[in-house]
Amino acid sequence: MSIVMASASIKTSELSRWQPWLAEYNIAGFELKEWITLLALLLPLLCVVAFRKYRKMQYQNKKPFRFLDLPQELRDIVYEHFLDDPIYPPPARNEIQRSTLNWMRPARWTSTSTSPPVRHESKWIFLANKQVYSEYMDMICKRKTFHFSVTPQTYKPATSTPPSAFPAPSTQDNRVWNISPDLLSKVQNCSLKLVTTSSMLGVTDPRSMTSSSWTLGRRMREQLKHMSNVKTFTLDAKALGDPLWNPLWIWYHASQSLKMLGTEYSDTVPRGPQLTGITFSLDTWSPGENYLRRDEASGGQWVWYCMKNHLIGTDMGADMTVREFCAKLYQECSICRVDEEGDTTVI
Repeated sequence: MSIVMASASIKTSELSRWQPWLAEYNIAGFELKEWITLLALLLPLLCVVAFRKYRKMQYQNKKPFRFLDLPQELRDIVYEHFLDDPIYPPPARNEIQRSTLNWMRPARWTSTSTSPPVRHESKWIFLANKQVYSEYMDMICKRKTFHFSVTPQTYKPATSTPPSAFPAPSTQDNRVWNISPDLLSKVQNCSLKLVTTSSMLGVTDPRSMTSSSWTLGRRMREQLKHMSNVKTFTLDAKALGDPLWNPLWIWYHASQSLKMLGTEYSDTVPRGPQLTGITFSLDTWSPGENYLRRDEASGGQWVWYCMKNHLIGTDMGADMTVREFCAKLYQECSICRVDEEGDTTVI
């Protein structure tokens, strides 16, 4: 009996020792159940909120991106990736580039082709609306050079017009390039390349014409007169050989005709832009003709230079004859001659 009572007293003492911990465990267990219940109630709500946000994100991704909502600075950064020098008239498309068999070209197989192919991005996006087109063209006019050309392939003779109607080749049929006067007024850098034949002078005897009466020159001046913000404007007069025709005439009439622009001798209203440089070349072989450059330091006077940029002499002006022009075109450079004589002596 005493043994039973002793064991009972031991159990009672142990129970009293563990009772605080059990009470704490029961309270903690009760709180854990509450948290589980709360999470069970909140979990469906959280799932609903997440699902609604996911559906909203999907809807927003399907909506078109509003490009015009970007600041002007960011839109300009996008435009810069599409800037190219405009060419008038535009070159014909290369059939090889448009071919679906382009992947079969040998240059794509071998490693000899070190230069990667030029990638021309599509610019149809700039026809989206007037604002995008205006901003894009405004950046092109400020940062790029417009390249105009007249070649036997693109040359279109003027339509028959009574002589009394000149100068009025401003109609659509008489335009040399398909470009609007408004766009020309924004151009800041321009180059003009003339690739001409004897037939493009429009006369059988070039001695019977004057530079101001040249039909093609008059048509070009009538369009180029709208360029009021030009900073650089160069001309390259290239003559195609003809056994019965001296290319000197096209060089002379082209330079004298377009040198009239922007001066008191101009026959257009407004006067138009002033050329900044004129070069001359042949189709196959050129002995190194001198070239003309406008000297702003001397009040815009034309100055002749050799191919090594040595000063030859000043230009005779609007009254220069063909003989005087030929003499300046092929005048020997005194500096180059001394250099050549010095090299000969050393040898």
